[in-house]
Amino acid sequence: MLRIRYGGVVRRNPRGWFNLKYLKRNLSSENSIPKQADVVVIGGGVIGCSTFYHLCKRGIKAILLERHKVTSGTTWHTGALVWSLRGNDVDTLLLRRTRELLGSLEEETGVDPGWNQCGGIFIARTNERMEEYKRIHTLGHYFNIENHLVSPNEAQKLCPMLNPKAFTGALWIPTDGYTDPSTYCSALIKGATTNGGVLYENTPVTNILTEATMNNEKKIIGVETTKGVIKTGIVVNACGAWSQDLCQKIGLNLPITPIKHGYVLTASVPGAKGTPQIRDHDGEFYFRTSGDAVLIGFYEINPEILKEVAPDFQFGLYDLDKALFEPYLKKCYQLCPTFEKAGIRKDIYGPETFTPDHNALLGEDPKCVGLFQASGFNSLGMQLSGGVGEQLAAWVALGRPELPLHNYDIRRFTQVHRQDRAWITETSHEAYAMSYRTKYPNDQPLAGRNHRIDAFHEALIASGAVMESALSWERPAYFVKDRTAPVRGYDWYGNYGHVPNEDTRYLKELEQDCTFDFSKHHDLIKEEALAARNNVALFNLSSYTKMYLAGPDAEEAADWLFTADLGREPGSVVYTCSLNSRGGVEADVTVIPLEEGAGTLVGPILKGKGYYITAEARAGYLIKSHFRKQLYRKNFKSLVTEMTGRIGILSIQGPKSGELLQSITEYPITDEVIPYGMSKLIKINGHTCRVLRISYIGELGYEIHIPFASCVPVFNKVIDAGRGFELKHAGFRALDSLGCEKGYHLINKDLRIDDNPVEAGLTRFCRKDGQYLGKQAVERVKQEGVKKKRVFFTLQEPVALYGYETIWRDDDVVGFLRRGDYGFSLDSSIGIGYVEHPKGKTVDSEFLKSGSYQIEVRNKKFPATLFLNSPFDPTNQRIFGRYEHQFEEQYHFED
Repeated sequence: MLRIRYGGVVRRNPRGWFNLKYLKRNLSSENSIPKQADVVVIGGGVIGCSTFYHLCKRGIKAILLERHKVTSGTTWHTGALVWSLRGNDVDTLLLRRTRELLGSLEEETGVDPGWNQCGGIFIARTNERMEEYKRIHTLGHYFNIENHLVSPNEAQKLCPMLNPKAFTGALWIPTDGYTDPSTYCSALIKGATTNGGVLYENTPVTNILTEATMNNEKKIIGVETTKGVIKTGIVVNACGAWSQDLCQKIGLNLPITPIKHGYVLTASVPGAKGTPQIRDHDGEFYFRTSGDAVLIGFYEINPEILKEVAPDFQFGLYDLDKALFEPYLKKCYQLCPTFEKAGIRKDIYGPETFTPDHNALLGEDPKCVGLFQASGFNSLGMQLSGGVGEQLAAWVALGRPELPLHNYDIRRFTQVHRQDRAWITETSHEAYAMSYRTKYPNDQPLAGRNHRIDAFHEALIASGAVMESALSWERPAYFVKDRTAPVRGYDWYGNYGHVPNEDTRYLKELEQDCTFDFSKHHDLIKEEALAARNNVALFNLSSYTKMYLAGPDAEEAADWLFTADLGREPGSVVYTCSLNSRGGVEADVTVIPLEEGAGTLVGPILKGKGYYITAEARAGYLIKSHFRKQLYRKNFKSLVTEMTGRIGILSIQGPKSGELLQSITEYPITDEVIPYGMSKLIKINGHTCRVLRISYIGELGYEIHIPFASCVPVFNKVIDAGRGFELKHAGFRALDSLGCEKGYHLINKDLRIDDNPVEAGLTRFCRKDGQYLGKQAVERVKQEGVKKKRVFFTLQEPVALYGYETIWRDDDVVGFLRRGDYGFSLDSSIGIGYVEHPKGKTVDSEFLKSGSYQIEVRNKKFPATLFLNSPFDPTNQRIFGRYEHQFEEQYHFED
């Protein structure tokens, strides 16, 4: 059975084995605490110290409260590695800021943070792992981060301890390194206190004080400690392994799981001192030097999971079950035989917190105004600390971070996730166990599946649907023929007494996607995509987030939230953005101004104006939270009510979609009655549905929004009628390809909070009249010009694109792809990204036209043709059902 421990401390080190003499007492205040503060940071680990430092640097009156002593939680025993490159731009920027901070703190504060830039080597034991490293290597060109693909012999010259016969290649990054946690935190505190901050050690927080808000949430009003009460409107929860304990004081849960994680320290190893740190992902271990010894850490598949960590754990450690590490030590000795001769001198085994998707939890909690989360760092807190602290300080000061931190935002998890401890535990286990496994573009988790399913789920599985997970909703990725592949319950990879699943059909399908080239399902996806282009296909969009905005101030709220003009005929389907105060895109959604309604889920009876909103699934809860926060800030008397689980969506797309829809309803499906961009309440098989004439792929198409109780009979009616039209099931892999081919935007991919609508080519959806959130920033960019521009590329050679490939213009790096796919109608690899001027100038059409472009894919450049918009159906004839003008591929630049 699953091993879950309750956190009893087995052994204790009063100050760890790191030297903490730099935490001088004059950095702390033992005086009585202040009666109020702008911000209270709780937790004196590296994240709390960094956030404290960056807040004070911004001139914010902040204090740091630590229950025991600074670094006494998990920070003191961390391996303290700091990398330079990860597989995406946001992580890489966070890492860069940490390295920059470590390089500047001593000059600023007089305290050496212990930064050691020894360089780092990624070891690859397989050719497939080298392909993964090539993706990272390519992204490094955009950031101008020196990194080199090297042979085993070249790697051995950099680190003589390596056995070149044990691996096939490596990636060398000279700017990697490690630091000393205690001196780093000491430097941060010195910088913070110099700028007006005050540290209080030995000051436990006994309660978080809140009061109710108008929308039935909570807001922070103070912090209660053993030394008194501090009035404040903002609290940063940086409590590490105890972050959950703090949240539970106000009835909230966090999706984190504490897990025992550790490393061993060898005796003296000849020649070890000063050599680069090593990450052997295939061996599932890392090591770095510590003087003339070596620190070796592991990510085992069967870690010890804790239910909680004892509150008095300061500077504590657990006894290590050495059997856990034996298989990984053998791999380590194979790579570096001298380690085995040296032997193990000691082990360090303590708690770390892990999350369901291996990303930290950051930002203002949607259930409590003024509570900022900063926890769940998955053993990466040291290297992310500089960037995260800077972004959290910006979040507090400006209302939103400067970087697009969607993958870190606490709002990516719904309350359903946060309250399900079993789901959190199993997904966090898999995130830990798979930490060093190869990350493929189409990876799918095995843990936490079948968490949320819609009314069509069983029928689609029987039809061959291979499911993917989106905000834990199961939805079809693609369909296989003559077989089924249901997702089974999580078997914990056969650990903790669980028997591995005997039904491996789903696993076998996923194995076909374990590649950086085209999936072996490429032809299946092609059939689905072309069916939507040439005939008719059925997509299940029920995972999309559905919301109603209603109340006395609904119209005023909609005008503030949305950039487009919503003063249209009731039933109109309006595509629009919602921005933040800096003009960054927080959401792109479809909004329908509602008529009186018929008293159903899809046509509610409203008092005054109301709006029906649909958002992409993965960003749905974040978007909903954005809306609710703005309603709170503006004090609008209106509510956003989510209906996702109560309404299903079937999308019929393709030239014959209108004919198919007409065959199942007596309502006239004509251009005059239901033109493009209009919705109507229609009866299908006796059930009232809302039908939208809309397309996410650029074809004639209709969405049927169906009350949950009516989903199955309406689905059956569509399927029965579809046989006469050769209707084909299609999944999200085809949908993503089709949408990318048409050049449509995808939120949090090629449309993020660091993108302005003008840069993204969405100016026409930003109205001139009236005020909306972020309008001033939009107007300013219109006047000043853009420093980057969203563009579309086609490649002459068939090469798999997935995003994060570098864009070259002549001999300059000018951007990277945000999205990549294959356009089956274009018969070309396609990509969407933003092009910048290499000298930071504004980007205009003349600049874009004049260059020669290449896309670098895994260290190889391919000629590319740039378009401002997709060359697929550039005059938008197909969405209006005009197929007499057949598609003509264009190879020239178009405005």
